[in-house]
Amino acid sequence: MIDLQNKTAVITGAASGIGLGLARACISRDMSVALSDVDEAKLEATVTSLANAGANVIGVPCDVRSADAVEALRDSALSAFRAVHLVCNNAGVGFNRPMLETKSADWDLVLDINVRGVVNGVDAFLPLFLDQGEGHISATSSLSGLVADPGLSLYNASKFAVAGIMEALGLELLEQGSPVSTSLLCPGPVVTALATTSAAVTGSTWGEKVSDYLARGMAPDDVGELAIAQIAEGRFWLLPHPELTFDLIDGRIAALKDGGQLFEPEVAWTDQA
Repeated sequence: MIDLQNKTAVITGAASGIGLGLARACISRDMSVALSDVDEAKLEATVTSLANAGANVIGVPCDVRSADAVEALRDSALSAFRAVHLVCNNAGVGFNRPMLETKSADWDLVLDINVRGVVNGVDAFLPLFLDQGEGHISATSSLSGLVADPGLSLYNASKFAVAGIMEALGLELLEQGSPVSTSLLCPGPVVTALATTSAAVTGSTWGEKVSDYLARGMAPDDVGELAIAQIAEGRFWLLPHPELTFDLIDGRIAALKDGGQLFEPEVAWTDQA
């Protein structure tokens, strides 16, 4: 179990969506929160709204692709709250385009945000947590970090990488008997503005099929509450959509065992989402 009550959290990509849901779940536990986002105007509006409602929050604009910017985020949180106990490396961008239409610049952009952003978060906060003898590092991957989808090769690659990084880091810390713990959030469909924000950053549009899939998803606040509650329970795998997740994973494993065939995740587009 992890006692988060009255502690301090740092959350990236927190101006809206899942990041804001995580922030609200932390605030409900009387936590102080440093919210960061690359969208400065949206971040300012979000922080003002939360502060007006009585939350102890600050906003720190941050592009997670920059190690210096993430270190500055850490320092700002320490300056404001004197300690940090939880970091949620949540910032990310979506990408939906067939492999042959995906360019080198797309790989650079998406991997820098989705993967390097998580690495920068670990690099900035892990030494702090080790020095203080406590802390928890979480990262947001995706159901698409556990099962591949046609048309999402770049997005899958980035989210599979996040899953691998965090699982390996968690095992390393366990082997060392470290008091620092980790977790991995793997949401399926969530009703956010990810399609719009991703299109603005990458030029990639989700299309009607994916947009409909997301529109039938969970509310971001529900995902945030589930994630923070499960972190407090000491879980590594944070799974907001367990039935869908295990249907897909079981299907993938069955395909691996059954002659090593490719698994086509049609279940992802059913009403189970």
